[in-house]
Amino acid sequence: MVMLGLGVVFYGNRLIGIVLLAVLFIRIILVKNPTILVGSLVAGTLFAGVCLITHLQLDRHQHQFQPETPVTWTVKLYPDTLKVNGASLSFIGRPDGQQQKYVFYCRLKSKGQQELLQHSIKPINAKMSGKLDHFLPTTNVNQFDMNRYYHHQKIQKAFIAENLTIMGPPVHLSLIDRIHMLRSRFNQYCDHLPKTLSLYATGLISGYRPTHFFDEMAGVKQLGLLHVFSISGMHVAYFLTIVDQLLAILELSRFKKAVISITLLGGYFIFSGGSPGLLRAVMMAIIAILNRLFRINLSKLDIWSLSLMLNLMILPEAMFLMGVQLSYLLALGLIVSEKLTYFKQTILLNLLTVPILLFHIYEWHFLSVAVNLIVLPLFGKVIFPLVILGVIVGMFSLWLVTPVEWLLHLFNDSLNWISGLPGLIVFGKPAFWIVLMMLILTFLLVIVSRRAVKYVALGLACLYVGTFMVIHFPLHGEVTMFDIGQGDSFLIREPFNQNITIIDTGGKVHFNSQPWQKESRDYQAKRLSINYLKSIGVSRIDNMCVSHQDADHCGDLPAFIEEMNVRRILIPLGMDKNPGFMNRISNRKQSTKLICVNDEMRVPGLPATIYHPYLPGKGENHDSMVLATRKGGLNWVFTGDLDRPGELDTLARHPNLTADVLKVGHHGSKTSSDPKFISQLHPKIALISAGRNNRYHHPNEETVTLLKQHNIKMFNTQNQGMVRYVYRHNVGHFETVLSGDEGNGS
Repeated sequence: MVMLGLGVVFYGNRLIGIVLLAVLFIRIILVKNPTILVGSLVAGTLFAGVCLITHLQLDRHQHQFQPETPVTWTVKLYPDTLKVNGASLSFIGRPDGQQQKYVFYCRLKSKGQQELLQHSIKPINAKMSGKLDHFLPTTNVNQFDMNRYYHHQKIQKAFIAENLTIMGPPVHLSLIDRIHMLRSRFNQYCDHLPKTLSLYATGLISGYRPTHFFDEMAGVKQLGLLHVFSISGMHVAYFLTIVDQLLAILELSRFKKAVISITLLGGYFIFSGGSPGLLRAVMMAIIAILNRLFRINLSKLDIWSLSLMLNLMILPEAMFLMGVQLSYLLALGLIVSEKLTYFKQTILLNLLTVPILLFHIYEWHFLSVAVNLIVLPLFGKVIFPLVILGVIVGMFSLWLVTPVEWLLHLFNDSLNWISGLPGLIVFGKPAFWIVLMMLILTFLLVIVSRRAVKYVALGLACLYVGTFMVIHFPLHGEVTMFDIGQGDSFLIREPFNQNITIIDTGGKVHFNSQPWQKESRDYQAKRLSINYLKSIGVSRIDNMCVSHQDADHCGDLPAFIEEMNVRRILIPLGMDKNPGFMNRISNRKQSTKLICVNDEMRVPGLPATIYHPYLPGKGENHDSMVLATRKGGLNWVFTGDLDRPGELDTLARHPNLTADVLKVGHHGSKTSSDPKFISQLHPKIALISAGRNNRYHHPNEETVTLLKQHNIKMFNTQNQGMVRYVYRHNVGHFETVLSGDEGNGS
């Protein structure tokens, strides 16, 4: 625990880490055991040394290769670790002659390269030319931090490849190469199995998840069953049981059995993907084997503690990875609750996962406890053996696996159906110290006396309810410009979450490409704007305002319809006759109203006034919806991609329109922001939403110059990332995620 406290100090919240260390130090002193005191000091000193050495190594590497310096490396590609999505290739690899790992990104040049990488079984040597670069920083609040995620795994830089030359398989294959070949062969074999069996086989045996995994397994995610599909203790136990039964036939000595078991565990670790969460299960299994072999008499808690210490020595920042957190917490929960009934133990394990899931995913399904009570024993005794049976039988006849596929499909559909029932709670993101308090109180439920349990349970319930209330009923409101790249997406949230309005969703614009280059469907809103909304406890959209039909404004609308409760969609008059747009919203619920608006309409419950369009259209730029509102003492105007003639027409019909804050039209293009329009609105602040290094060179220099001539302060997502105006009553302030200079940026 001392090492955990030090880890929080070095890599997390320093204040919380110091408090944890102080509490642990007081606890150690009160125990009055010299052995514990000395052991804690030695462990803490060793770990501090490891952290210092790791920091120095990473710092030295940081300055070894400067970004933008051309580099050519030879890299060994393992097909089972490659992610090929259309023409995009990414993987984690270590170049020849280098000790450091990198994340490689590359655009494939031909369909032949794609097919070779997708269907190869043997490792492939490749020469890659490109430049090292830092990972992009997070530009939205609560966005997944890729830089931090890879840093936790001792990976600091990305390699952006400009050229890939495939050289062929290596002449000599190492043991690790052969294990990767076996995994590739297994994954390719599973591709030919029926769909559900294939997903379960790769997910539970080789640890491989295809890009469509969570589309098919939505119930697994929403019901908190991810830990079952993250290869860990249960899978290692199955593996060791099979190994023990095979070794028993050979009648080998205890020592030989132990050596073979440990060796096979190492191979299984590589075969199953080698995730940091799996490392815990493998290390605990190895320590347990050595404990039995040498009769050291270590308790289960001792084995858990040694595994944690070794894990932190290897990856000092591993504790910040969700998979590692769940793996160690569930293992500790099993140890602490081994004397409890199955019912109480399952509830405890669920309570331990909830704070971690809320901190990382922000939502939890009320039915997950009941589902876990039923599914966990069913999984171990039925589903896992069924998958293994299906994999074996499939080698002889695909027809014979039909009953297995039917049962797995029924099981998976049941989970998906249950996850769709009422009970999904978008809780929001609790603070780090709140998560620690939730975990401590959960463990106290098992440790304290029966009399004290009800008080601990009451305290835990109050902590959950209090945190929920603070997140869901904020005293402040906000007007937020999301950084979604080349596109628009804005949030208007009133205090106490009384009204939630989204103006445009953003989305990718797909240019002409060959079929093999097209990537699988990916709505970035799920990672950015929707992710932020869930982190602040928002699960409904009262008003979804779509300015016009362009993909960079409404391309991610299907994701909002799928993930959120959208009450109504407002579109410009006439856009309901546009078949392309109507296809985007074809999956909307019956309760979601579609309203066509013009500047003469007043929509009850919409915290804004509509100033354009006044004629029906197809939803093109000149048909853009213009909205104005007053929030936090400021007048706001949002213009979509309205062109200059449309701006002047709007002024002619609404000569009293003014703005303190203007969302600059068409991402700062010179086709918008007519000088007369800017002069009459006379804004003090301009919001520009545009992608970095976009092909259109938005915002245009002409527009930027015009805004500067009028002494208008600019907030540009290219430089500042997400921009939030947080207000109470008529007073507010702007917050930016990045601290870039105002202007057009690059």
